[in-house]
Parts: sequence; C-alpha cells; structure tokens
Amino acid sequence: MDNPTVVQSGLWLLILLPLAGALVNGLVGRKLGKANVALIAIGAMVAAFLSALVVYAQVLSGKNVQAGGDTWFRVLGPDGRAMVSVAWGLWVDRLSGTLLLVVTGVGLLIHVYSTSYMSHEDDAGYARFFTYLNLFVAAMLTLVLGDSLVLTFVGWEGVGLCSYLLIGFWYTDEQKAYCGRKAFVTNRIGDFGFLIGLFTLLSIFGTASYGQLAAAVKGQGVHTVLAAGAFSGWTLGSALTLATLGLFVGCCGKSAQLPLYVWLPDAMAGPTPVSALIHAATMVTAGVYLVARTSFLFALAPATMATVCLVGALTAVFAAAIAFFQNDIKKVLAYSTVSQLGFMFIGVGAGVFFAGVMHLVTHAFFKACLFLGAGSVMHGMHEDTDIRNMGGLKDKMPHTRMTFLIATLAITGIVPLSGFFSKDAILAGALQSENAAFPAVGRIAYVLGTLAAAGTAFYMMRCYFLTFSGKPRTQTAAHAHESSPAMTVPLWILAILSVVALLLGLPRFELFGHWGEVFGDFMHPVFAQALGTLHGEGGEAVEHVMLWPFAVAWGVALGMGALAWAMYVGGLKEVPGRLARAFPALYRFGVDKFRVDELYDLFVVKFVRNGAWVLWKVVDRIVIEGIFVNGIPWLVARLGRFFRLGQNGDLQRYAAVIAVAAAVLLWVVLGTGAR
Repeated sequence: MDNPTVVQSGLWLLILLPLAGALVNGLVGRKLGKANVALIAIGAMVAAFLSALVVYAQVLSGKNVQAGGDTWFRVLGPDGRAMVSVAWGLWVDRLSGTLLLVVTGVGLLIHVYSTSYMSHEDDAGYARFFTYLNLFVAAMLTLVLGDSLVLTFVGWEGVGLCSYLLIGFWYTDEQKAYCGRKAFVTNRIGDFGFLIGLFTLLSIFGTASYGQLAAAVKGQGVHTVLAAGAFSGWTLGSALTLATLGLFVGCCGKSAQLPLYVWLPDAMAGPTPVSALIHAATMVTAGVYLVARTSFLFALAPATMATVCLVGALTAVFAAAIAFFQNDIKKVLAYSTVSQLGFMFIGVGAGVFFAGVMHLVTHAFFKACLFLGAGSVMHGMHEDTDIRNMGGLKDKMPHTRMTFLIATLAITGIVPLSGFFSKDAILAGALQSENAAFPAVGRIAYVLGTLAAAGTAFYMMRCYFLTFSGKPRTQTAAHAHESSPAMTVPLWILAILSVVALLLGLPRFELFGHWGEVFGDFMHPVFAQALGTLHGEGGEAVEHVMLWPFAVAWGVALGMGALAWAMYVGGLKEVPGRLARAFPALYRFGVDKFRVDELYDLFVVKFVRNGAWVLWKVVDRIVIEGIFVNGIPWLVARLGRFFRLGQNGDLQRYAAVIAVAAAVLLWVVLGTGAR
C-alpha cells in the first residue's frame, strides 16, 4: 500500500460501460436484432477490457489508481458527531487490477462464444441473455473495484441477483427455475454472515474502507483491548475473529464451500456460457478475493485463518470424492470447481495469499476453457451431457478435444502447465504455514489437499477419456460435429492462457533451498501487512515455498492420470463396472452425491416448511386473523350492540339515566363528607 496513488475519476467507466450495454439491450434489444445486440454487448466488453489494460499498465508501473467520491452515508451518535461514515470510491492495486483483467478478459471471450452458442434463442431471449451477462460483469467489477466493504457488498448482491437470473434463464422449465431459486436462497444465507462481519467492523472502527481499516489495525496486537464502542473490553483478536468469521460465512455461500456448496452443481441448469463466466472464472472466486482483500484483518484472527484453511481442505477432498461418480460432463466440472475453490481457501487460510490468488487466476483460464469445451461437446452431441454416451469425439471435434486436453492437464498439475505452479504452490505453502495458535492445521490441509489433487487427476482424466477416446458409443456421438469458429477461437485463447499463465509461477531458484515465486513478489505489497503480522516484520520480505512438495504433487498427478487411462482406455476397462456391481450401494451413494441434498431437504427444507405451516395455522390464522383481524372487530361489534340497547333515542330513558347517575354521585360525595 506504499505505492504512489493516481486519482482518476474515469475509473468509473469500467463499471459504466458494461452497465450501459445492459441498459440498451434490456430496453430496446429485442427490436434491434441479434447482430446488433451482440455488437452492443461485445462492444461494451471490448471497451471495458481496453480500459482495464490502460489502468493495469499504471499498476505495473508501480502505482495504485483511485477514483474518490463524496460521503455516501453517515450514522450520527447521541452527541451529533458521525459514529459511522462511508464514502464511495474505487481502488485498483495489484490485487484488484489482476482480477480486473480476469473479469473483463475472460468475460469478453465468453461473450464472443455466446453469440454462437445462444443463436437458437429468439430475439427477445437473445437480448435478455446478453443483458444479464453485461449486468453481471458490471456487478462483478463493482465487487472487485470497490474501496470499502460496503461497496463490495453492493457488487456482491448484484452478482447474486445476476446469477439467479442467468441460472434460471430458461425459467419456463420448472426444474431450471428451481435451481435458480436454490442458488439465490443459499447465497442469502451466506450474505447474512457477511452482514454480521460488516456491522461488527463498523461498530469497532466506524468505517468500512479497506485503507482506513488497514491503518486502524496496523501495529496492533491481538491482545489489544478495545476502549470504546459496542465491543468495549474485548480484545482486538476476539472482535476480529467474530467479524472475519462472519465474512467467511459469506464467502462459503458465494464460493460454494461446505456446507453451502449445494447450489453450485445445480447451477449447471443454466446455459453453459453462464457456467463458464459465473461458476468458473468470476463470481465463485469472490469469496477468495474477499479474504485476500481483507488479509490484514484475517491475519489478526488465527482461529478464523485455521477455519478457512480446514474448511477449504475438507471441501476440496469432499467435492473430489463426489466427482468420481458423476457422469454428466457439466456436473463433473461443477464439483471440480467446488474442489478447486477449496484449494484457493487452503492458500489464503494458510497465509500463502499469493498462491491462493494465483490459483484463482489460472483456474479462471483452464476452467473456463473446460466449461466452454463442455458446451462445444454438448452442441455437437445435440445437448446430451452423459459422458457414457460419448467416446470417439477426438476425430469429430479436434479443436474442442485439443483445448479440453490442455485445460485438463493444467488442472491436474502437469508440468509445464499453469496448474502445476499454482495448485502445488498452495500445497507446499500449507505444509510450511505458521499458525502459532493451531500449528497442525497446515499439515492436515496438506494431506487432505494432496488427496484432493490425486482425485482431481483421476476424475478429470476419466472425463477426458470417456468423452474423446475410443470409439463412439452412440449414434449421436458417431455423427457429432465440430463447433463454429466463434466457439473454438475462444477455446484456443483460453487454452493458450492456461499454458502461458505458468509465467506467474516461475521460480527464482536458490539451489537446494527455497524458491521465490514471481507472482508472490508481484503481490507482496498487497499482503505485506498481513505477512508482517503472521511472520514478523523481519521475516516476511520474500514469498517462498519448498521445492520437494512440487515433485510429490507431480508424481501424484502422473500416477492417478495413468490409473485413469488404464481403467478407461487400457487393459483395466472392466474394473469400473466390476466395482460398481460389487459395491452397488456405495456406487449408488456416490452417484446420488452422498445424498447431501436429501439431508438438507429432511433437516432444513422440511423443517422450514413444517415450521411455516405451524406459524400459518397458529400465528397467522389464530393470533393475527383470529384475535387481531377478526376477534377485535367481533368484540367491538358485540359491545356496540350491548350499548345500543341504551342508546335508542328515548329522551325519558336518557333523563332517567341522568337522574340515577346524579343521585349516585350525590350519595358518594355526601356520604364521604358525612364520614
């Protein structure tokens, strides 16, 4: 954060450009025709990407770029002074600048791909799809560029809305519409945790600005006692543990970690470009970005860091185990995404922040390539997604096959592709992480992460072999065809990026010792404060990881890839079928995704429905309707009917009542006076 800052109000154009594309297509797109809709949407993305390159050039020159703003809102205390003040503004440093390029660059490629993939839609549906895509990019850029947690939360909710709209794009299909609602509700559960963390930080510091928060905690120890506010008497470490745990709950929802991962596999109901954009390259990595962005807070909460690391490790191995049994090509990739997100959280939770972010970047390239490749396969297979019905597509779809293979090798961690440097840097970093309060966490995460990496190599190679190798297993596969250049060109660009991204992880060798990562050095200014907290000011100058875990991970990837080849191409092809027949209950259990959705339905959905039924019958029908809505009017009506007996307009009766009342009053007054 010591880099000089350049103020540029034009930074807002990065958000306004895709937002303008969404507004134009949303309002008049159905009247413009598909070609003009695509031109507007892609034009907005091209302009945003070029603007991002200009901004990133300044970041590479050692500057930070800021777009300031006036006070957005403030909360006044009893004395009339501001207790909480929140301004709006944008901030681009090496972290947000890197995400800026990923969002606009990968987003642009997916927009181009979508022009062909969604060409079967009518004019209204075509315009609606690109409206949602542009709107999503605008919301994601707001999330990434916001200079405070409040503005980040605005983008956070924006991408949540857009994911609901895009997952349920074909809303006339009830099952697809349900998947959209499921994603929306699950994310709202996580967002409640985000708000707890946000309000806790506002209560402690009176600000949500990243810069002001970093300055407030700089040099503070976890045992520092807070002197004022709602957390008076708390230690700083305890208060920040509550705040960061709340933020991490939000991350679990958005980035599909245990136990809130269940929405992401069902999100495959949306169009395949949606899966590539939202559930591989951008939105699902928002939680990883948030932890990295607030690393200076998480570093002061070792219990939260340990939680992040362990949850990531458990998610990685759990999702990899489910992916073993999936036969839907998009479901395999979906659980792979959940697993890879777990790796990223291992990285940021173990304090190897640069490795977590580097895997975020490389994963955006090869997973977007895999999802778009799956869409190309589905396009050639007439929307059939079952890999058991494929086979032999290597000759039918050579471009799709080669790009899918490159991305598969990248995600499994084969040298010299990018996944080897990013994923294995996480495992090596976890092994040597230093969490003084929980020293065993890093080693546990390394073991679980290595198991997940072994699983990744097996199920991804299984997916590739069943899809492209051998002979066609159905007539549809025998007549499959390659996709148009509008789809294959983005695939090749992403495949090349999956290789070129290895430059981020190239080492600076120190013979027989440690090595420093190029990307680690580049990101060091962003994480310097957090690393100083974790390792001490004198011991955090160089990002480095040990060499030998890379060799172990490479051997694991090669071995499991070879096993997959033997079981699905080589001489062990009968083994999978025999295992399924030998352990039918276990196989069915795996195919059913360990029945986690059924557990949610039993203990959460049915509980809520039954509770809602009780509330409806007891609270709504009896208390609200029975007593307040109907009961009180009934009582008033009966009382009115009773009093109406004496209010009949008979003057003699009125006079008699007055006389009796006067007599009673005189008796009371005179009787009291006599005593």
